[in-house]
Amino acid sequence: MSFLPAFESAKERERFTARLEAFSDLVFGFSLSLLAIRLDVPANVRDILNPTRAVPFVITFAIICGMWLEHYRIFRYHFVAHPLEVILNFIFLFGLAALPFAVQTFIQFPSEPISISLYFADFALVLLVLSILRWRGLMQGGGDLNERERLRDWKRLLIQTAIAAIMIVMVVLLVLGLVRVRNLINYFTPIILAFIILLRLTVRRLPKFLRNTSGR
Repeated sequence: MSFLPAFESAKERERFTARLEAFSDLVFGFSLSLLAIRLDVPANVRDILNPTRAVPFVITFAIICGMWLEHYRIFRYHFVAHPLEVILNFIFLFGLAALPFAVQTFIQFPSEPISISLYFADFALVLLVLSILRWRGLMQGGGDLNERERLRDWKRLLIQTAIAAIMIVMVVLLVLGLVRVRNLINYFTPIILAFIILLRLTVRRLPKFLRNTSGR
């Protein structure tokens, strides 16, 4: 038995999807607002532009904005309100709503493995869910996208999945004490950039199983 209401027409399904997207936008706005509110005024004027505080905030703000664009694209071209898709979207919103807490923990305890693990794990969750939603959409035909646009989304899916996998591996290494926080931070960006460049250079066409779903 589905927890979703019975859609008697395509119009009703579209209305539900529109309301779900609007609700998602509210969570995006809430997360960005809470992210800014948690930037407390420091006790010392010298700490106002402290990179330990400013850099995580700026990076997280930019990433959330990027996620909004990805989320919009998924709803525009891929999303169909089936139970699994709705559940995945709510899981994504959970991770998004938790980001301000994860960022604040990282700012307060920048050298603690548990704070870094929480920060990376939260990002890994939202990226992984976005990837699954995009995967589901591509498998169902990818809406009105042509093959070139579907290839672009396939690359995005691979990049997001790779970043999420790298973050999960790093979280495991941190939790097990197999890597130091400073070493992890120093190597994280080069590893991510290397994977992005590699995927962009090597992925030239859609896999056969996705080409077969085109135009469904």
